[in-house]
Amino acid sequence: MKANRKFKQADERAVSAVIGVILMVAITVAIAATVYVYVSGMIGGTKTQTPNVACTTDSTSNKIQVATADANIKWKDVVITKDNTTATWRVFTGGGVTNSFNSTDAQYGGTAEVIAGDYILLNMGSLTANVKITLRYTPTNSLLGSWTINV
Repeated sequence: MKANRKFKQADERAVSAVIGVILMVAITVAIAATVYVYVSGMIGGTKTQTPNVACTTDSTSNKIQVATADANIKWKDVVITKDNTTATWRVFTGGGVTNSFNSTDAQYGGTAEVIAGDYILLNMGSLTANVKITLRYTPTNSLLGSWTINV
């Protein structure tokens, strides 16, 4: 008997096993809640959504026309790139009435909105080639689409 008692103190007290388990579960729940709040803040959706733009191509008139576009898309937020260095482009807004701009214009579309009827007119001079035009929406850095046209 004395051999079993040699490590016990006379006044030793401990927390019961039930209380210990309850404390461990409470600590685990608190840590899980903290991790959830941290991760849900990082996963929270972006405020700017990528808009939808649908275009059609017309090789006879060398243009890419906007068929449909979501509201509140500004041309200044759209980057137009081409894969052919000799091709030039010009955007006609407002259904082609009066407003137009190209990549060398200072405002690059200004406050004009992308609407159905707007179009990108391509020019290759006397050359003929396929030109791929890509539209990228800068606020979300997302691809709106790519269209190839034989100019």
